[in-house]
Amino acid sequence: MNTTSLNRYQQLDPNSILALFSALGDVYFFMKDSEGRFIGANDLQLEKLGLKSEDELIGKTDFDFFPSYMIAHYAKDDAAVMDSGEPILRRVELVADPDGSVSWHITSKFPLYDTLGNCVGIIGCMRDFDRSDNAWQPYRRMNAVVDYINLHYAEPIEMAQLAQVASLSISQFERRFRIVFEQTPSRFLIRYRLTHASQILMRSDNTVSQIAQEVGFYDHSHFTREFQKLFGMAPGSYRKVHRASDKSSNLSVAANTTD
Repeated sequence: MNTTSLNRYQQLDPNSILALFSALGDVYFFMKDSEGRFIGANDLQLEKLGLKSEDELIGKTDFDFFPSYMIAHYAKDDAAVMDSGEPILRRVELVADPDGSVSWHITSKFPLYDTLGNCVGIIGCMRDFDRSDNAWQPYRRMNAVVDYINLHYAEPIEMAQLAQVASLSISQFERRFRIVFEQTPSRFLIRYRLTHASQILMRSDNTVSQIAQEVGFYDHSHFTREFQKLFGMAPGSYRKVHRASDKSSNLSVAANTTD
């Protein structure tokens, strides 16, 4: 971000930003501090979290609303934006819902600066494909490709198959996909599969190798490398850590309920 845009950004009133995004009926908007605590959100984001007022949100983190296994890599993304100062722009990804489901969103995250130019958190916005027809509009040409991945991600998928679905040559398809989704089709597919794997690890007692095959990885070592790259730990460790933390959270909630 250049100095001019930074100075302009620092002068923005957070309440004005919230008012702006509240007027957009299909955009989720939130602000977090450097510790991942919410410091603001629009009405649609509150609704997504099952809250009635912003007072119920302030000071809490994603981990207060979602199982840890569903959002670990979102926290990693937040940290990357703050550490690098580089935004995440228009990433198409599966986003967790409090009921345990996932849905397609377009996500952007930006570093939040104080008046001295120090990064003190992030600002984020999302659009839900199911809620907004307009959200899909720039991606419409690839709609059939995403549908195909939804249906066949557990099977071997070649770029030639996806290119055929899009009615493009392989080179045209890869170039246009990268322009639309800001990532290669192979990276998109890997991230999609890993997102599903992270959920299965928490719900199922199947072996890591079995889960790898369930989501379309037929090379166990490749699955483990990619999983560790995205989530920061091996699949087996991820399962142990997040099952333990979720069990602790449930015990804490139960204790508070009985007090």
